[in-house]
Amino acid sequence: MSNLTKNNDSKSRRGLQSRRILVAITGGIAAYKSVDLVRRLLKQGADVRVMMTDSATRFIQPTTFAAITGKQVGLSMWSDSGEPNVSHLEFPHWAELIVVAPATANILAKMRHGIADDLVSTAMLAAECPILLAPAMNPTMWFNPVTQKNMQALEQLGMMRIGPNSGEMAAPGEKGGEGRMSEPEEIEDRIIKHFLEGRTLAGKTVLITAGRTEEPIDRVRVLTNRSSGRMGVALADEAHKLGAEVVFVYGGMDVKPPIGACLYHAPTAVEMLRVVKDKVPQADIAIYVAAVSDWRPATKYDGKLKRTEQDGETFTLELVENPDIAAETAPLVKGLAIGFALEVEDALDNAREKLKRKSLDAILFNRDSNIGSEECELTWVSTQETLPLGEGSKRELAERVMRQVASMLDRA
Repeated sequence: MSNLTKNNDSKSRRGLQSRRILVAITGGIAAYKSVDLVRRLLKQGADVRVMMTDSATRFIQPTTFAAITGKQVGLSMWSDSGEPNVSHLEFPHWAELIVVAPATANILAKMRHGIADDLVSTAMLAAECPILLAPAMNPTMWFNPVTQKNMQALEQLGMMRIGPNSGEMAAPGEKGGEGRMSEPEEIEDRIIKHFLEGRTLAGKTVLITAGRTEEPIDRVRVLTNRSSGRMGVALADEAHKLGAEVVFVYGGMDVKPPIGACLYHAPTAVEMLRVVKDKVPQADIAIYVAAVSDWRPATKYDGKLKRTEQDGETFTLELVENPDIAAETAPLVKGLAIGFALEVEDALDNAREKLKRKSLDAILFNRDSNIGSEECELTWVSTQETLPLGEGSKRELAERVMRQVASMLDRA
């Protein structure tokens, strides 16, 4: 069954449905506004986690955020037992966007200079996703040349900023001026704008097959291959970033399925064909990444096959051909059908032959040495062009592939 219920209300239309947002709260009196911000993001359908500095907990209790998010709040590099806590790696790697609200002068200085002495500052250094800063401090601190240089340096590194605003300060006795944290609704709108930027596949459904099929020989053994599923997951994540609804049909994998996709586990070729036939007519784009076994045992043996006692005796396993999932279902796709091929010899010629035989719009081929690894080299082949996409991590290649897919969809 799918792990994602379709949502056609205003939340999904506005662009935050299932988006993974980490809100980092630092020690400023504006921390009270972050309660409203987190509530707003949750109402928009976002998946929100919160981490706080020790100073932030002096202004608002972590239990408030735990209650409204239903998730534990990240507070320390150490667990209660004294063991190291890996939240500083887990949270920023999980997130699609980190929002620091309020962002104090202290955290800006730490981030600029790479200081990592607590959970929040360490998470910022470990982040691989975009970061949105919402500065909040008194005007004197904000206009201090040191703070201004820190902010400028962070923006030059690609971090985004909203505010600060001018207005009455929250702290008693503070005069009005620039330094007030942007209002939660303003930050909410900026986050929505961020996710809507570059959403070239918004409103599209992308079906991806991934992983390896595992054809049972008996109750213990299977006929399979070394595909890890990494490329399929990377493509699903990239399609999701571009605004698509992702249908993910997968077999055995060495990595976790993508977050935010409709998941269908289909461990054998026959099961995968059944699911794909059912789902692919609604797909605007189908990407066949799964390494499907060409053959399966003609008979599944009950129990576990026993080894013979006679030395040198051979065992014959009868195989039958599996269905070609791409060839059988590509004609059912209402938009583009993209295949993947693992080639050893005559790679380009074989890829072109498969492109035609399977009625695909494009095919990507890589070498057998890449199977199961975290890096690969891909070449894009269509009837119009042959384009080397180069080498890199599978996540880097997934970005290049999805740019090609989006471009081809625009030309279709």
